[in-house]
Amino acid sequence: MKSNPNSGGFRAVVFPAACALVALSLGACVPESDLTAAIEGGAVYGEGGKGSLPAPGNWWKNFNDPGLEDLLEELRKDSPGLKAALARYDQSRAALGLAKSDLFPTVFGDAGARRLRDTGNSRFVLPQLTYNQFRSALNLDYEVDLWGRVRASVDAARAEMEATSADLDAAQLSLEAELARNYYQWRFANEELGVLNRSLELRQENVDLVDARVQGGETNQLDLDRARAELEATRAQKLQVERARAELEHAIAVLVGEAPGTFEFPASAKRSGSGKAAVIPAGVPSELLARRPDIAAAEARLAAAAARLEVTRKSYLPTVTLTGAGGLQGLDTAKFFDPVSLFGDIGPNVRVPIFQGGRIEGDIGQADARAVEALANYEEVVLGAFRDVEDALSGIRFLDREITAHRKAAEAADSAAQLSRKRYEGGLVSYLEVVDAERTALNEKRELVRARSTRHLASVQLVQALGGGWERRPME
Repeated sequence: MKSNPNSGGFRAVVFPAACALVALSLGACVPESDLTAAIEGGAVYGEGGKGSLPAPGNWWKNFNDPGLEDLLEELRKDSPGLKAALARYDQSRAALGLAKSDLFPTVFGDAGARRLRDTGNSRFVLPQLTYNQFRSALNLDYEVDLWGRVRASVDAARAEMEATSADLDAAQLSLEAELARNYYQWRFANEELGVLNRSLELRQENVDLVDARVQGGETNQLDLDRARAELEATRAQKLQVERARAELEHAIAVLVGEAPGTFEFPASAKRSGSGKAAVIPAGVPSELLARRPDIAAAEARLAAAAARLEVTRKSYLPTVTLTGAGGLQGLDTAKFFDPVSLFGDIGPNVRVPIFQGGRIEGDIGQADARAVEALANYEEVVLGAFRDVEDALSGIRFLDREITAHRKAAEAADSAAQLSRKRYEGGLVSYLEVVDAERTALNEKRELVRARSTRHLASVQLVQALGGGWERRPME
């Protein structure tokens, strides 16, 4: 596995977008970026593990945890955050429909009836007449898209819709990953509570043992006070973990759209163990970063910025608008529908910007700067994607070693604690040695649980960094 996505991979992603911006500055449209082909020059990831790969979007299958799967289903149905992201996508679809409407003529009708009186105070002496006027007409208004300005507006709206669609995917993936993190922290909190409960039982046995020895005159009150202090300290640690677990339960409830006070975990979650940490197969290519919805959104927004620059430039070219009206107009309702009441007019209007006082240069400069900003944002997202994957992989690599070390340390500390207790019962050592050995054993057991929890969180982080798993999408 390469631990660095090398500069070639990044250049392969960013170079097409940079070329696109150069073309844009010369007056051309930004070409569509092929991220999949661009990232092929990057790193190849993998830890050497094997296993069945889930379909894209089914990343949680890697963990083989029915409880997590049930909670994720609830999230997709009832999450307020996901509903808000879907509403934003619906807004962008509506905006695309509005932009497309400009490709077609606008036809509207009007009708009216008025009572009129002519003035007698004018240059020409006319009789002051009072009369009625009736009108019913259809009106036409259509901009002839000679330069492609309207089509560019549609392209910009379509790119924005694609970006919000990717934002919707990103919101779902982010919420799912947050739920998975909270869920596994909750599950390992339960496991840590099991360790503390067993330690509490042992501490209580120690208190009973030392108390009996004090009553028999074999030791002093100091040892009993130490035993009781360790018991209460362990009980306080348990309460801390229970408080943290309650906060995780509340966070999970909000994510799935339920009130924390009434939320209950599904039965599958209560039955599940801590699950297994997902293993990334060997040889996973960095091209899978193209599946990341945030990269797709940044690419779409770059295309939208390019299209808006084109719209801005072409809005200062001559505009040809075809207008017309036709219908019935008359002074008498009795003859309103006679052919003599028919009227109509149609013809083009041409609008040519001549002097704008610097507005043209300002508008184009602003649109160009926005396109440069979109490219910079795109590059930042791509760099962040490489970093996210590398962070997750290095975390998994080191955590696997850390878990092995903590497991050995916990076994040794537990053995030392048992030996110290036997030595104390035999009168060979003071109770202080027992306190120190059992405290070390408890700490190592808790550290092992925490390391395993962090390993699960790193797997979730890797899934999120790869855009929701590492299965290749079938090529169409």
